[in-house]
Amino acid sequence: MKMQLRTSWILFISLLFVIAILSAIKGSPEQVESGFSQSLYPLINGFQKLIFGYIPFSVGDLLYGCIIGTLLWCIAMLIRSLWRKQRQQAIQYGFHFLNMVLGLYVFFYISWGLNYYRQPLAVNANIELNNPRLADYLVVMERMLDSVNTLRAQVRPDQWQDKEQVIASDMTRLVREDTTFSAFLSRSNVRAKLPLNSTLVSYVGVSGYFNPFSHEAHVNGIMPVVSKPFTCVHELAHQQGIGFEDEANFIAFVRLKDNPEPFYRYSAYLQTMTYMLTELYRIDKGLYNTYRARISPSVLADLKEERLFWTKYIGWMNRLTSLFYNEYLQHNNQAEGMERYNRMVRLVLAYELKIDKCKSL
Repeated sequence: MKMQLRTSWILFISLLFVIAILSAIKGSPEQVESGFSQSLYPLINGFQKLIFGYIPFSVGDLLYGCIIGTLLWCIAMLIRSLWRKQRQQAIQYGFHFLNMVLGLYVFFYISWGLNYYRQPLAVNANIELNNPRLADYLVVMERMLDSVNTLRAQVRPDQWQDKEQVIASDMTRLVREDTTFSAFLSRSNVRAKLPLNSTLVSYVGVSGYFNPFSHEAHVNGIMPVVSKPFTCVHELAHQQGIGFEDEANFIAFVRLKDNPEPFYRYSAYLQTMTYMLTELYRIDKGLYNTYRARISPSVLADLKEERLFWTKYIGWMNRLTSLFYNEYLQHNNQAEGMERYNRMVRLVLAYELKIDKCKSL
């Protein structure tokens, strides 16, 4: 028992030492970008593909279950040892729990999490983020609104129901062939899967998620279909090494905005317009009401369908997950928490205005 305690103690100190090193590395975005995101991560990502990428179901979901079960077992054994006044066993189980948590923490950052501390996409993509004028915002807002209304008249979302595999396959091919962001994103593992249980995922309030341990991207299989293309490309961006939520949203918009399939373009413009309207509501409620009144009945019906879908699953689980995820994002270099998703608007505005400037030259 003493030898086990000594081993556990050494492992505990070693993990703390590694965490200290990782904390120091996080402070240098340039070092993370060159040494991890563009060098080491593609190798890790490719290795994960060999292990999990070709398995048709989500291994990561099973892994989450095993992790939670093991941690709960450690807690139960710790409580039992304390109840029986078995001091050394209680200390041992305490170390088991702590070392597992610290080990997962270390593996998370070495496997993928350091991408939260890489250089901003705006730097890598040479996009200048200035404070836009309201007039510029409204120009882009007009464009989004017109595109959404026009595209909705060309598509029938009901024809895409139960075509998750088709959408996932098309989005995977799109991301693999895309060259817009290829200079700084990993291309060694690009594939999306369905969760083992999309209903449970809906109760958690999640449209898609990326597993940083297995590197599997997931898209909720039962949510309204108009969100699926955008969500799929968003999660694939995480798989390619993008940590920030606004940047993954932006990449999804850029990759889909000129797609030859109108339904995929509609998904991109609908989600982006929604984010822009949310931001406009904060800026000027009067302008928000003016632009919202111009949305076509068909688009409003799609937005209502999404809202009603998620309303069915709102509960304690959803609220608890939102609270946890907000803290998680704040801990990982995103002080805005869940509000980080909305910051895609800054990138979209800068990108669209940059295109307009290039066209006028």
